[in-house]
Amino acid sequence: MLRLQDIRLTLGDFRLHNISLHTKPGEYMVLLGPTGTGKTVLLETIAGMHQIENGRIFIHGKDATCLPPEKRNLGVVYQDYALFPHLTVRKNIAFGLELRGEPRPKAKEAVEKVANFLDIGQILDRRPVNLSGGERQRVALARALVLEPYVLLLDEPLSALDRSTRDRLRRELKRIHKELGVTIVHITHDLTEAFFLADHLAVMKDGNILQEGRPQDVLKRPRNRVVAELLGIENFIPLTMGTTGGLLSPVGPIEIPPAPVYSMESPKGFYLTVPGWCVEVFPQKGKNQYAWTGEMKILAVNFMDGHLELELGHSSGQRLRTSLSKREMEALSVSFEIGESLSVALLREGLHVIPRS
Repeated sequence: MLRLQDIRLTLGDFRLHNISLHTKPGEYMVLLGPTGTGKTVLLETIAGMHQIENGRIFIHGKDATCLPPEKRNLGVVYQDYALFPHLTVRKNIAFGLELRGEPRPKAKEAVEKVANFLDIGQILDRRPVNLSGGERQRVALARALVLEPYVLLLDEPLSALDRSTRDRLRRELKRIHKELGVTIVHITHDLTEAFFLADHLAVMKDGNILQEGRPQDVLKRPRNRVVAELLGIENFIPLTMGTTGGLLSPVGPIEIPPAPVYSMESPKGFYLTVPGWCVEVFPQKGKNQYAWTGEMKILAVNFMDGHLELELGHSSGQRLRTSLSKREMEALSVSFEIGESLSVALLREGLHVIPRS
């Protein structure tokens, strides 16, 4: 449905570096990356707002590289929604149809159909100034969807909303995708948003696509430390090659998961990536499920969103971060005081070795 082939673009000091991506029809692709990494520039490039220096853009099986934005049949929803304040909701939604020259009866029917689908039929005669953030977002989505685009482009569509509205609209986006089957490219820096919505995840930084694939595959096997950190992984245990060919760690023997990375040239050694959920306090599972067990001390305690965030320290100096839910806290007879010793284990599942660069 959408294919980017070796896209290169320079805007001032910023560059997109040979971007290649491919989305299947009906796929929900999320571009994940920090602010300033070029996600919006890439989205605007797909939409035809920037002239590329190299590469090709294919939309719906056709070369759209040289087509102007209005000829690409794409729907775009920006972070600030970009609604026309002097027009009613009805006229905002109908704007693109009017530009296309759609007959009024047909346009009216299309507007009412998409408004009812998004549950905003009751606000069609209001103006944007009288709408909540969630309502404005739905209007912006309706204005894009009413055109029946080949691809829907979403530029951080939930970032300006309060938490409860954001959670509600995240579920709404999933419903829209499921029921309409529209191909979506959605950019965000929010991990929860990305993993909740994506069929296909692309991790981006500094104008480069660092890794892409199914979200669960990218999370389980990040290509390098930069990708792992962008995916929210905070724990990295340095590994070095021993004289017998095995990998050594500062916390002692770890039953390292098998991976072809060991045979790679890595003069600086390796890292074991340890997601927070792999760090288990007072392990209860069978021993064969753990790659390492040992004693660690509590270095820091913070309460965040109903969870207890722990920073743990090993006698070697290695630190690990993890979190406990309220239920997990209550199940443990621990005071969680600074300096308190805890029995800790690393779940074998989820551990991954990457080259150290």
